[in-house]
Amino acid sequence: MSQKISSSRSKNPQEIEALTKLAVMAAAYFDWEEAAKINQKILKISENSVETLNRLAKAYISLGETQKAQKYYKKALGLDPYNVIAKRNLEKITKANGDIKSKNSNENAAKPQVNLSTLFLFEPGKTKIISLLNLAPPQILAAVSCGDEVSLNPKKHSVTVASSDGTYLGALPDDLAHKLISYIDGGNKYETYVMCTTTKMLSIFIKEVYKSEKFVNQPSFANSQGQYLYDS
Repeated sequence: MSQKISSSRSKNPQEIEALTKLAVMAAAYFDWEEAAKINQKILKISENSVETLNRLAKAYISLGETQKAQKYYKKALGLDPYNVIAKRNLEKITKANGDIKSKNSNENAAKPQVNLSTLFLFEPGKTKIISLLNLAPPQILAAVSCGDEVSLNPKKHSVTVASSDGTYLGALPDDLAHKLISYIDGGNKYETYVMCTTTKMLSIFIKEVYKSEKFVNQPSFANSQGQYLYDS
């Protein structure tokens, strides 16, 4: 069987890469059923792909099928016992299940989950999706999740992005950074959230939440649908 997998990988690297991009894109636009189908297709080619197992588990979590998610996270850990993403999310599922049980006896025991489809609503000129550059190490990226709020930190010539505890995650491309520096200095305010993450890439959703009178006729972003970039 291992020889068959190895052969499949050597014959289909481009197919796997193309399907992976489609799977990530489907997840970015919350088409979790499609994301699950594509990741299942990748597993038929490369059944021991830990990253694919993690993406598939994430899709099932988003579809509310936590038992299936647990199954694939456990399989990922069976292949890579030290995989941070699988371990962390399996712990989250276990804790969430415990919170639900606790809530039955104590209504204040668990907090409601964020509705991601509402959080990531596009508004013309006010929102943008962008992939970060100069990323933090994989172990740091593995510690953030879709929907986590992060901060924009404008500097003299750049804008970095940090997690809620101040940990550096990555930086905006220079053209966007220079534009946002002027808007932030002029009084605009923005909220930023993790939209999609792996140990090799991190895309964020930036949303204008306050427009200064100085920029009343200037949209923050020319592309209302944002921009989704794949890192090689």
